[in-house]
Amino acid sequence: MRYGNWETIESLGKGGQGEVFVARDRRIFDLNANSDSIDDIRKYREIGNAIGVLASGSWQVAGKAIGTLLKQIEDWARAGLPSNLAAVKVLHKPQDARDPERAGERIKREMEAMLRLKHPNLVCVREADPKGQWFASDYYPGGALSKRPEMFKGDLPRALRAFRGLVDGVAKIHAEKMIHRDIKPQNILISASGELVLGDFGLVFFNDEHHTRLSGTIENVGTRDWMPAWATGMKIEDVKPTFDVFSLGKVLWAMLSGKPFLRLWYWEDPEFNLEQLFPQCPYIGLANQLLAKSVVQHERDCLPNASRLLSEVDKMLLIIQREGEILGDGIKRHCRVCGVGDYVLAPEDLYANSFQRPAHNGVLKVFTCNHCGHVQMFLFPNETLLPAWHEAQ
Repeated sequence: MRYGNWETIESLGKGGQGEVFVARDRRIFDLNANSDSIDDIRKYREIGNAIGVLASGSWQVAGKAIGTLLKQIEDWARAGLPSNLAAVKVLHKPQDARDPERAGERIKREMEAMLRLKHPNLVCVREADPKGQWFASDYYPGGALSKRPEMFKGDLPRALRAFRGLVDGVAKIHAEKMIHRDIKPQNILISASGELVLGDFGLVFFNDEHHTRLSGTIENVGTRDWMPAWATGMKIEDVKPTFDVFSLGKVLWAMLSGKPFLRLWYWEDPEFNLEQLFPQCPYIGLANQLLAKSVVQHERDCLPNASRLLSEVDKMLLIIQREGEILGDGIKRHCRVCGVGDYVLAPEDLYANSFQRPAHNGVLKVFTCNHCGHVQMFLFPNETLLPAWHEAQ
């Protein structure tokens, strides 16, 4: 089937709104023998003449014929490169759609959103036909993140660097006064370079005065397992960017855990707690700090938008880049000398007479490695804990 400049190759899947196909750019090479394009007819004649020359045994002119065939084979191969393929989304025909009127309006909004949003981590529209109710967007042969659960499992630095681009893309959505509302691994694609790219803007909500609601007063949107509990039964116009922040937090948890499902906001439960799942990962506590500000029960405890989440992610990446450590009572800290043991708080009577106390009021804390004995000291003025040593928020 043809849609504009695109010839469909195979179906990628079908949903309530329509069907998605992978398609080839027919401007490069068209395999349809019924084409009435002048360029296509010329191309077929060239191929036919070249084959005729080779079949005739006229080897004096065989070189040119072989060159013609090689050029056409090269074009055919080039047409199959990911950069020359597209994902074509076609809306169901009215009689096949669950709700034709709403579905038609949604695909128009999906096109509008994707045409307005230009960001390397957001899927881009390459051709669109609102009247024909289809559009072609970038194609990612790496497939969806949901198909690669092991890709970032237990590797916080790598996961966080990939996650950052995704958050930056959602920050762009929020800056344009839109809310995606359907962020989940199934809608996140993997580029050839390993970048995470957010697609499927079918539920995008425009939080501005130029757009009206598509539905009634109350509507449950998104996928239940990836949307915040506070949004259940919420008026659609009351949805805020926090909706997407919650979903992003769950995506980060899925990337690190390698598991497909996190029940509600229960990331602290033993079966879901990343620090218990990956006790040997030195920075995994940073992930829990992000989850504590995104995957929460109450909206008031959630970061307000993706821009704020991005700032938190950048702080975490800076700690990792500088090879810093997570500080706080009760947090396991690995020895930076032997790399085997962990620092433990030494009893005061072991060092009280070994070190001169500071002149001003203060408390000296000494930590020793339980393997090699390496010592680290910290001064806490006025007998109060410094902010870094309070329980991680």
